[in-house]
Amino acid sequence: MDLKNFLPNREKKSSKKNFWAVIVEQGWVQAGIWTVEDGKAKVPFFSAPAAWGLDEELINATDASLSSAIQEFPESEAEPSEAVFGVTSSWVEGGEIKPEFLEKIKKICTELALTPVGFVVLPEAIAHFIKSEEESPVSAVIIGVYNDTLGLTFFKQGNLIGNTQVARSVSVAEDVAEGLTRFAGEENVFSRFILYDGKEGELEEVRQDLLKVNWDDYPKLNFLHTPKVEIIDHRKKISAVALAGASEMANIKKVDHGEVVEAIPGENISEEPETEQEAPLTPQESGFVINKDITKEADEEIPEAMEEKTVSEPDYNAPSYQHEDVENVMPVNEPPYKKRGLPRFNFQPYLEKMKGSFAIFGSLNKLFGAFRTGKNTLIIGLIFLVTVFILGFAGWWFMPKASVTIYVSPKQQGERITIKVDSGAERSNFDEKILKGQILDTSVSGDKTKSTSGTKTVGEKAKGEVTIYRVGSKLDLASGTVIHGPSNLDFTLDNDVEVASGSAGSAGTTKASVTAEDIGAQFNLAADTNFTVDNYSTSDMEAKNESSFSGGTSREIQAVSDEDQKTLSDELKAELTDKAKEDLKASVNENQFLIEESLTATSSGVKFSNKVGDEADSLKLDLTIDASVVVIDKTEMLELASKALSDKVPSGFILREEQIDVTFEFDSKRGKIYEFNVNIEANLLPDIKTEEVVKQIRGKYPEIAKDFMTKDVPGFVRAEIRIKPNLPGKLNTLPKVAKNIEVEIAAEK
Repeated sequence: MDLKNFLPNREKKSSKKNFWAVIVEQGWVQAGIWTVEDGKAKVPFFSAPAAWGLDEELINATDASLSSAIQEFPESEAEPSEAVFGVTSSWVEGGEIKPEFLEKIKKICTELALTPVGFVVLPEAIAHFIKSEEESPVSAVIIGVYNDTLGLTFFKQGNLIGNTQVARSVSVAEDVAEGLTRFAGEENVFSRFILYDGKEGELEEVRQDLLKVNWDDYPKLNFLHTPKVEIIDHRKKISAVALAGASEMANIKKVDHGEVVEAIPGENISEEPETEQEAPLTPQESGFVINKDITKEADEEIPEAMEEKTVSEPDYNAPSYQHEDVENVMPVNEPPYKKRGLPRFNFQPYLEKMKGSFAIFGSLNKLFGAFRTGKNTLIIGLIFLVTVFILGFAGWWFMPKASVTIYVSPKQQGERITIKVDSGAERSNFDEKILKGQILDTSVSGDKTKSTSGTKTVGEKAKGEVTIYRVGSKLDLASGTVIHGPSNLDFTLDNDVEVASGSAGSAGTTKASVTAEDIGAQFNLAADTNFTVDNYSTSDMEAKNESSFSGGTSREIQAVSDEDQKTLSDELKAELTDKAKEDLKASVNENQFLIEESLTATSSGVKFSNKVGDEADSLKLDLTIDASVVVIDKTEMLELASKALSDKVPSGFILREEQIDVTFEFDSKRGKIYEFNVNIEANLLPDIKTEEVVKQIRGKYPEIAKDFMTKDVPGFVRAEIRIKPNLPGKLNTLPKVAKNIEVEIAAEK
């Protein structure tokens, strides 16, 4: 991809095009708008960092950053749509963004209508930015500070040595020391730390912690003096990404300070007033000795081949020094990086060809020095090199091992059969589709409490005294005789009553005690209320209370209902049944099928804390469940299923027992014989000769092996290839020895 095509024609001074710079880090995202004018990159618009945690929060955080950055954008200019992304070192592998992180960027671009034009690795962009500011190559450790990890990237004289990730502990000093130890050595002197992340308050705390460290306590680290600790703020990070993009697109070397950077208090990058730049000191002028043991005599000559060399044009095909814990990174302008994903901007060559050569010559010089006392130095050296070469070649040829999982598209085949399971049989009868089985049983107990939902009205009955008036002969009224009051309020006589006789002119009168038939204050009737007596007419007999009735009360209480008991019983039974099922499953080995559909559970020992109608806020149930289930032999079931499908396997496919799935439907039970309907589902795999596949792919590069499988393996969908050890570059092929390759065929689900 020619990224220069994304800029306007530079010959037209009036044309101007804006781009997004978007930085995505662990937990933070921020954005800025940049353009190229007058031979410099200008970054007039920034956003503050926005936090994100979960993947679904990343889009919203990015949208917020873009919205914040574009608030003051002039309406007369076209809003940018093309974006350069800055990512951390942990997101990049082999010069490309890792697939899982590339998906995040693709989703950002899709959701927010952005066009990605490239990406830069943030620490390398920062190093390039500082070089443009200080006009000298950077020698420093650039440290990304995040919640869970520290990302350390090492630069020496502008060259990238490597990077590493360190998990955060309680001590940031110990974490940094651990990362430095991985790259410690005579040639690596770390005297400058540059900190960055999305949260500047935390950076100052980390800076203060590192300034307090006594680095003499770490003898494995090579410090000539106490390291300088600096902070690069979030605006300069955006400027660094913009400069990296502008350098690649338009060969821009500088960012315009007038519109880019605000003064940051403290010991930060580029705080010093601009002065006339002095020529940078060479390592020798600074007191460093290159490729020489400083413990030897001072007048010992340094071999010419080991002197520090500088070339004006780097050769990207040269071997680069990498620490053993750091994956080798190829030059970023090589064609392989342009095959997929985003292009990576080439603003930082890693090592120059001649430097790598001198390092090799220096190592050989030390090696041969051990044999200089004898006449056969050259012969011994050659024998040693040949031996090392032979051993290395033999190890490369015989040691690697690989596992290859080939996922193929299966052909699904189904069948439905009816089987019987006899728990009393000694052996199975495949012809009759009868399998021997056994019954497993268990008993589980438990209790459960829940609030009651029933209600009940309780209270007292009203009482009083009435006078009965009689016209006619004397008569007797039995206890319980009903006295009818107004509004259908009935009362009953408390005792047997003898009513006196009377006439129309002088009625007979008798007093009697009465009690309301039901509870409630509505029975508290006022004095002089008229009543009728039982079924007698008012012309024969009637009653009246001379005083008010009293004592009638009512209230509603929470009580146990039938529904409460039923619901609690159902819930506890279901819970205990599930527990019984898990207990039964735990007692079955891997060679057995437990038919869950045959599970039966019965309740015993049912005990409620309250009866229906009892006043109670809660109800407790103690319950015991007796459960049983049918178990059959797994091998026999799969054999029976294979036999049922054997006539339905098409040519070119094979049926494997591990690809068969069965489900059961309980039908009936007679004595010890259970009957089930069985649904059989099988994924038929293409008949692939794995030994032939091994012959064809051994010694090939993984991508070439996948191309072969795509064309020659029936039903091929994808393949997973795992090679141990994982060698760099052209050395990373599948093993040359066939027996070191294990091929597995699996169905793509």
